[in-house]
Amino acid sequence: MLVRPFGNTDLRVSAFGFGCARIGGIFQGDSGAFLRLLRAAHDGGITFFDTADMYSQGESEKLVGKAFRTDRHRVVIASKFGYVLPTQRRLVARIKPFVRPLIRLLKLKRSALPSGVRGTPTQDFSPGYLRTAVEASLRRLGTDYLDLYQLHSPPADAVARGEFVPALEDLKRAGKIRYWGISVDTIEAGQAALKHPISSLQFLANLIDQRQVEALLPVAREKKVGVIARECLANGLLIKDEKEIDLQNFFASAEERAQGADRLVRYRKEAAEKGIPLATLALDYVRGLDGVSVSLVGTKSEPQLRTLLRQLPG
Repeated sequence: MLVRPFGNTDLRVSAFGFGCARIGGIFQGDSGAFLRLLRAAHDGGITFFDTADMYSQGESEKLVGKAFRTDRHRVVIASKFGYVLPTQRRLVARIKPFVRPLIRLLKLKRSALPSGVRGTPTQDFSPGYLRTAVEASLRRLGTDYLDLYQLHSPPADAVARGEFVPALEDLKRAGKIRYWGISVDTIEAGQAALKHPISSLQFLANLIDQRQVEALLPVAREKKVGVIARECLANGLLIKDEKEIDLQNFFASAEERAQGADRLVRYRKEAAEKGIPLATLALDYVRGLDGVSVSLVGTKSEPQLRTLLRQLPG
């Protein structure tokens, strides 16, 4: 797989990285299967692994750390902080080994749980919480440093205030993190992020929704910021069979649904004319964006991973 420089850092990353949001969790597969999946991704040429402290109540970090405990120097590990899990989810994290078999036996779905049981995460980007969060992530990952540490979906006003900057720079000097960046959900937060001395910016980039690419990528490229493209397959919209897609799950308004449907028809036609899967067309788009260092893909199983690796553009 193509290897690229990561902005103006000394990191080198695979053109495609592995998004670890679906690694772990009581509604997912067993830990052994996830470990094999992560190692298979690395065997397939992926060297960049993007996780977060909130993914599966910290289990994602634990699995990434365990998968690469003996190969730490061969991978780039990025994590995120900022979400504070409610008490309910922290409790679930402690009893997962006992709950998971029960979930399978009863065939429960996450959506079946009452909202009161799931709880609602809050956010904290204060220097004090940041220092606590990074130490917890390092323990779960079983490493003494993070290659990249990112704010996780902060609101634009929190980014603009920049109270986290001195603490992150202190962590760099202490060797706890090599570089830091911000993963944003909105254009406004991305624009605020680009006013800070960030090493990376993560945002949404796919064929269906190119707004953040158009607004943020030119400035990030000019500043030599390492760009991480996420949701490259539009949360599965660009890889699922047409009959399996319910556009109401992807778009908030009727106007957006109509636009999304039109784009899907157009890109399916283009992929068919080129004789390639729609997923390959979608991944070729993000790989070809000038200034993007790494594009995230994610799967839950080895068969899905093998299919995805076959569809990656050469």
